[in-house]
Amino acid sequence: MIFRMLIIAIIGIMTPVAAAPVIDEAASKQIDEVVNEAISLKKAPSCCVVIGTGQKILFAKAYGRFTYDSDSPEVTLDSPYDLASCSKATGTAIALALLLQEDKIKLDDPVRKYIPAWDVDDKREITVRNLATHTSGLIAYTSVDRAEKAKKAGESNADALINSIATLSLKYETNKGYTYSCLNFLTLARVNEEAAGMSQEALLREKVWEPLGMKNTAYYMPADRKKLCVPTLVNRQGDVHDPLAYYYRGTWRCAGNAGLFSSANDLSKLCRMLLNDGRYGSSSLPGQPIIFKPEIVDLFFANQAPPVDKYTWGLGWGISDSKRYPAPPKRGPKEASISHGGYTGTSVEIDRYAGTYTIILTNRVYPNDNTSIASIKTGVRQVVVNTDPAYQKAEEKE
Repeated sequence: MIFRMLIIAIIGIMTPVAAAPVIDEAASKQIDEVVNEAISLKKAPSCCVVIGTGQKILFAKAYGRFTYDSDSPEVTLDSPYDLASCSKATGTAIALALLLQEDKIKLDDPVRKYIPAWDVDDKREITVRNLATHTSGLIAYTSVDRAEKAKKAGESNADALINSIATLSLKYETNKGYTYSCLNFLTLARVNEEAAGMSQEALLREKVWEPLGMKNTAYYMPADRKKLCVPTLVNRQGDVHDPLAYYYRGTWRCAGNAGLFSSANDLSKLCRMLLNDGRYGSSSLPGQPIIFKPEIVDLFFANQAPPVDKYTWGLGWGISDSKRYPAPPKRGPKEASISHGGYTGTSVEIDRYAGTYTIILTNRVYPNDNTSIASIKTGVRQVVVNTDPAYQKAEEKE
């Protein structure tokens, strides 16, 4: 009896991350069924799924081919996908965190400090924080035509678009609302590059991708590697799908709202690093790359938004709400879950409460942009929840 009570006492003080999900044969089969059914229904030609912890990969599998053609190349876990809006979280927000760590930028700096065109009217009070949390008041999107019509002689597409955004009317007063906006992150990437004195791609390659061994990640894929990228359109492979990001490219500048290509294996390394408080691999082993200080990693998982109703947003990542967590005002960064999705059919979730991450990459927009991968995301997520002791423990408390 004493021994049993001791076991119960030990279990009672265990943190949620003490036990990882058990992705056994049955769970793996469930994931296979979810993904294979979606592919058979032509929800997407391909899919890569990786589930892991800060220490190991629990499940990793590639499904399908580049296209629906039977002779199309099979995808692998190293195949680069167009991340679409996942670029905001895994690219632009990561670059911002590097610059915050190096004290080259501050969250409450006005954007006009880095982009003179923003020293106008209602844009003067917009800060880096507003861009990173979608509280600037900017509208969700704009048109390439608008930027092209206002383009000056000799001006690059990138400069024309950034200057065009500065002339748009705000949807609401800065700090008084929330609108998820690609324009926020297009602008934020430009702020990053001005503060860094180099392209966002060069910054991330030097500080993150090379130290972590992320060899299949880039904004500008070399011509000989584009054929390795999973296509999003019949006539587009290795070039960004998003219209604004596609227009923006052509110089060394990086569009911050989309445009990053990466593989499931590469993103797994990034997620593991974040779960390990900025260090890749075991903190007990010497020589492991240290990308961030722990307090910088916390910025992704803690609310960075100004007081706007009950709205919360981490540094470039959405903070996931779930009945399995404490309510948002009480949930601290050490037990939060963050996530981001992408229009092309991509999704990344990092769950500190359970100590896990889930990556789902598809090219669901191929060939004609008319499908949904909701069934894949929901199905895979449910398998993780059903096999994770952290979630089972939370259910018992409800």
